[in-house]
Amino acid sequence: MFVDGIDVENLPEGWRMGTLGDVCSKIGSGSTPKGGKDSYLREGISLIRSMNVFDYYFEREKLAHITESQAKALGSITVQDEDILLNIIGASVGRCCMVPSDILPARVNQHVMIIRAKEAYCQYFLLFQINNENTKRELLTASESGSTREALTKGEVEMQKILIPTLDTIKSFNDKTKILCDSISLKSQENEILIEMLSLLMVEIGM
Repeated sequence: MFVDGIDVENLPEGWRMGTLGDVCSKIGSGSTPKGGKDSYLREGISLIRSMNVFDYYFEREKLAHITESQAKALGSITVQDEDILLNIIGASVGRCCMVPSDILPARVNQHVMIIRAKEAYCQYFLLFQINNENTKRELLTASESGSTREALTKGEVEMQKILIPTLDTIKSFNDKTKILCDSISLKSQENEILIEMLSLLMVEIGM
């Protein structure tokens, strides 16, 4: 939370409590393309599902793809570079990561919500805020209220309280964490390439 022992009743000068809705230009989920799962392709426009989204990590292995025409029909939920992805339905509610730029262009289905800050320099700050233990607990509590199924609504996500430090603090945090996240993403891609090479080698030697 930026500092040890933060007291929300006695915040440092220039800090305040707000909501995700205060600082975001877009909070919204997608839908299933016409044709459903049977229409998914091996190549094309990326379709992000809950099975792709983990905390701070994007799983590419089960990434689905759709046609240009399907993507056009889902144009309102187009994913942009550095958008935050949040799972909002089922056992994976609350899992959150940033979209990797190499899978764009992309869309999301109804199980995944796009969170986009009004200012680009807030994206990494929001990513870590949402994955913060306290925020995660509050989101999970909200998902379990008033329904027999674990789910988060747009309104609940918009009203989620977050700590908002000074602008300089946010920018400094963003700069530092971007370097860290870029390194994690690069290592993840390298691991996937190595796993694929290992699979090919095992086939060649008959294992």
